[in-house]
Amino acid sequence: MTPSEIKSTYLLICQLLENKQLKEALQKLQTYAAPLLIWEKTEDVHQLEANYRTMLNYSFEGIKDPEQDKLYNSLITKAYKIAEEIKEEFLVRNSNDFVFSQKRYLPYTYKNTSSDLINELESAPANINLSVLVEESLNSPGKRKEYAIHNEILSNQLFKTLWLKSNYSFEETNLIEKTVNSTVVSSNDKCLAISALTLSLMRFFNENELLLLIEYCTHNDDSVAQRALVGLLPILAHYDKRLSHFPAIKNRLVMLFDNNTIKKHVKLILLQYARTNETEKISKKLKEEILPEMIKVAPKLKDKIDLDSLMKNDDPDEKNPEWQEILENSGIADKLKEFSDLQLEGSDVYMSTFAMLKNYPFFNEVFNWFKPFDSTQSDIYELFEKENPSLLTAMLNNGYMCNSDRYSFCLSLMQMPIAQRETMSRAFKMEADQMKEIQQDNEILAKTKRTEIISNAYIQDLYRFYNLFPSKNDFEKPFQYSLQFHNCWFFTLIHFNNEEITQIAEYFFSKDFYGEALELFLAIEKQTEKTHDLYQKIGYCYQKTSDYKLALSNYLQAEIISPNHKWTIRKIAYVYKMLKDYKNALTYYLKAEEMQPDNQSIQTQIGNCYLNLLQYEEALAYYFKVEYTSPNNVKIWRAIAWTSFLSNKIEQAKKFLNKAIQSKEEWTDYLHLGHIAFIQKNKKEAISNYQKAFVLTENDLTTFIELFNQDYPYLIEKGIDAMDISILMDYLRYSVE
Repeated sequence: MTPSEIKSTYLLICQLLENKQLKEALQKLQTYAAPLLIWEKTEDVHQLEANYRTMLNYSFEGIKDPEQDKLYNSLITKAYKIAEEIKEEFLVRNSNDFVFSQKRYLPYTYKNTSSDLINELESAPANINLSVLVEESLNSPGKRKEYAIHNEILSNQLFKTLWLKSNYSFEETNLIEKTVNSTVVSSNDKCLAISALTLSLMRFFNENELLLLIEYCTHNDDSVAQRALVGLLPILAHYDKRLSHFPAIKNRLVMLFDNNTIKKHVKLILLQYARTNETEKISKKLKEEILPEMIKVAPKLKDKIDLDSLMKNDDPDEKNPEWQEILENSGIADKLKEFSDLQLEGSDVYMSTFAMLKNYPFFNEVFNWFKPFDSTQSDIYELFEKENPSLLTAMLNNGYMCNSDRYSFCLSLMQMPIAQRETMSRAFKMEADQMKEIQQDNEILAKTKRTEIISNAYIQDLYRFYNLFPSKNDFEKPFQYSLQFHNCWFFTLIHFNNEEITQIAEYFFSKDFYGEALELFLAIEKQTEKTHDLYQKIGYCYQKTSDYKLALSNYLQAEIISPNHKWTIRKIAYVYKMLKDYKNALTYYLKAEEMQPDNQSIQTQIGNCYLNLLQYEEALAYYFKVEYTSPNNVKIWRAIAWTSFLSNKIEQAKKFLNKAIQSKEEWTDYLHLGHIAFIQKNKKEAISNYQKAFVLTENDLTTFIELFNQDYPYLIEKGIDAMDISILMDYLRYSVE
């Protein structure tokens, strides 16, 4: 059985269990287990089926069993467990995925037992402190690095053991519990243990391990608790369909979400996950808009700075206002402000910057992607020696850079000459000091922000790993659920009130996640008093998802509550137009015009409605009204030209088409000029214009013919013979081939 067949069969069994088709699931499990040749697994499946048959016989013989539901549920959960174990065993034997290659190699990697590992992990912080004293007092350089490397090997063993093991035995359970609950083991190692547990659960479902992760969500170390919560949500989403069968998990989640502080953290993490969907868009904007514009304006700014340097200034610290003027005129200032606002909001603005800095050997080890920033890391500790203590302060004060990017930054500094390194360090420290000042302005806010910064940085670390790690495709992706948590079973256990759900919905709405916002607004609609604002937003979500009938229905409800709202009136008009109900669209656009008589957009839409209703004179009246107040509006010239053509005002159409071409030629202009020449029996001029239109369609004959055929009925209506059209089109084909 190939790895893809192994996974697809496993998913099929899970689907059967989700649909409560237990007989079919058990039969499939039997054939699934057979090739393993593991007697225990085959026997487990046979025993499950025997128990199920017994339950069915009792049920249909009329024997009432008060424990029947509990027994049935137990059969389902055991079937899930066996399916997981069979899948894992198959993949360990047959898969070349990175994860299973590592899993096969694990037994030959480390000699330490779990108890030995715990003892060494507890000694690690003291060893680092001792190494510093040894280097200083005994002049023994390299001792610190030696201890650091040893401790990193221990951390890696901890991580790999908890990540690659499935069905934790007493030994693994004891290892993670003693690590996370130790008062001596470093916070960093505790965080690594949580990340390893999360990765293990994303690959292999185990009830006891999930209960452990839920328990750590209330840990007294904020870094540990936030990691556990961040990891918990996608795991709950990943196994959404099965979790209701595990009462222990449900009970523990109910207790967890009953904690108002946890509930607040969960809501924040839901929004932070949603925010990751903007990361690619932000990176694209940075690459395609901001950086190119800065490159363009750089010479101007340089010239201005060089010129001003020749002039004496009374105040050497005064900035030249013309520098800011250059930035504002170029439009960069607005884009940089938007960029800064996104950063303050917690958006991932550094992804594209640091994506190219993940090729250092440091990132070959999986656990380093999840490691909290540590200045004692052997690869970078030299940066933080006494001669440059300010860099450590700067790194720790930077709340907007995730751990992975901090390592990237430091590793890149290590490659630079010392002089350049010091310059970069100073620049980084200046930015960090500014952020520290902002935080100190409101110390209370800074404290409440701590958990938000921890969870946001960890989500960004996860995002980098799942998008940049070379073997990323061998891992289950938690971010596929980033906009779907509200549809999961566990979401109902949180018991968010309407205000909290509204906040999540409003966030989705503000970020243009209209489908997800709509689902939440509809849930809110069932629970609260109907308001004009709510109907507006539901209508707008339907509009943005192209369901114009339901958009119209909600806009009309909004109009009933608030009859003369300008925005609502225009949206109703727009949706009627999209439904091609131009008569009603016209009615509402005319109503909108009464409210905003000088609005050219409304006047244009009124003209468009008249045009679609074949009332050409009325359409032209409105188009000329817009043209009078906006004499250089090329789009309105084209509208006048087309309407004039349809109403047989051929010379007027020709005049406005030529005006449009002089401003900026488009294929439609030449196509319509070709129609005019054709109607006027000037086939030579018609062909010339059609050829120009063809060139502007990027010489795509198929596209050109499709566009031409859209106007075919109008040519027939104007008296052109169908045979003449066919002959002309064939002549055109020959001329362009």
